[in-house]
Amino acid sequence: MSERPSIVYLCWEHRRRVMARVGHLIPRKQQEIERAVRLLRIHFVDRRRRAPRRGTLDEIMLVGPYARPGEVPDRETGEINEYEIWAFVDHPAYKGMNRSWGLARRVVAATLRGRATITLSVFTIDEIHRLRAVDNRFLTDKYDGGVVLYHRSDDEAYGTDHGGR
Repeated sequence: MSERPSIVYLCWEHRRRVMARVGHLIPRKQQEIERAVRLLRIHFVDRRRRAPRRGTLDEIMLVGPYARPGEVPDRETGEINEYEIWAFVDHPAYKGMNRSWGLARRVVAATLRGRATITLSVFTIDEIHRLRAVDNRFLTDKYDGGVVLYHRSDDEAYGTDHGGR
């Protein structure tokens, strides 16, 4: 019978996995992105027993120029980095910035202390399929070129579900 891994090990494993997925960036940028993903996941853990619940976080992606290897400088330039992160949730009531995600965005911004800015967009899981159906190439190309930083199945593989309900 196997034991469940400790929470310390799970946190370390998630951090290692995110940083490996953006391994084409310099270490400081990897750490900024990993920190943002960790804080967004922590914000989304819903410990409420009654409504209103936050729903389930399904996926977090990095899109834009930092998601593609070779398109950003591989050395420190001192400039403020602008990362675009997309989050996917399980219900339309949970998408949108101000009501569900405004606090998370402010916490991430305060933690990065001006070294980077995060643009956070929240979509439902099936929204990409609808965008493909109407042939919205701009957003679907960004999605196809993005890097998945977190997926709910990562938690399920360890028998935990820290990303949602």
